[in-house]
Amino acid sequence: MDLETSGAGCAGPHICFLTACGREIRVGHLVLGGGRHPAQRVSLAIGSPSGAGDGTWAGLTPGEARRLASALLTQAAECDDAPPQT
Repeated sequence: MDLETSGAGCAGPHICFLTACGREIRVGHLVLGGGRHPAQRVSLAIGSPSGAGDGTWAGLTPGEARRLASALLTQAAECDDAPPQT
């Protein structure tokens, strides 16, 4: 898995990588609104495989992003601990 801070398909200070199934994952910082207290969000975009559609995206609060990160780490650990299937 290659991580990039910019490059093809990655604009600005985003972290991008391509999954084994061909989807581009982009994570970045999103600022909504103006004024003294704009809403700060973590942007998450998941492209469709081989550009075969629109993909999806979400704007997560910092707390939601931490919950997602925790859930992903928990599931990854479970995969690491699982015995190989035969």
